[in-house]
Amino acid sequence: MLLWGGIAAVALSVAVLIGTASDGAGGIRLLGIGDAQASLGGTSARQIDEFRDDDGALPQQQDSVEQFAADHGDPPNTDFATMRIPAINVNAPVGRWIVDASIMPEPYGPVDVAFYDLSAWSGLGGFPGEGGNAVFGAHVDLNRNVAYADAHYRGPAVFWALDQLTAGSIIEVDYAGETLRYSVVWIEEVPAGGSNWRQYWTSDVAVDSITLFTCGGEFDFSSASYSHRTIIRAERI
Repeated sequence: MLLWGGIAAVALSVAVLIGTASDGAGGIRLLGIGDAQASLGGTSARQIDEFRDDDGALPQQQDSVEQFAADHGDPPNTDFATMRIPAINVNAPVGRWIVDASIMPEPYGPVDVAFYDLSAWSGLGGFPGEGGNAVFGAHVDLNRNVAYADAHYRGPAVFWALDQLTAGSIIEVDYAGETLRYSVVWIEEVPAGGSNWRQYWTSDVAVDSITLFTCGGEFDFSSASYSHRTIIRAERI
């Protein structure tokens, strides 16, 4: 069992901008997906701020996605779709977030995935199974109060192990009465700022595709932000 400390207690406000230039000026601002990545014991783990009990011992208990979902159910408005990633034991409800201004809102909590409806942005995104590039995001871990459950959560979130997927990993999306199957074709870790996000969110794809993303890289506690984003592209099979 991993030893857990206090991950950033509030939602991240680091900007991921989708613009026409490489700096993303004037584009979409992403609010907080996840909370840091490091290496622990040779396996994927997340960097955490040290937190000790009154007796000085590191706590060995952590929250889990499965238990939180069992205790509190799915967040509201997350019946748009269901996402399954068997290789990393993901079985998550998906909510639809319409991006009609300049912000891509974060998911409700640790158990749900956000689908970003980018219809208002020319050349970006798409709906699952319709030949475009459906964009999904979720937390990698979380340490804060979750409003819909009126409960605190500290632990790994639904995209905790997203960076462990490899080419050929299967992602299933139940949407509009159909199960859509996708196979991972690439995974990248890119800087959170200064990247041309249009190349990742573009709807100009040769095959019906989905793009998943979460936080990665190093965590800067002074700014409560991650240095990178983990991005995965998968194509319909």
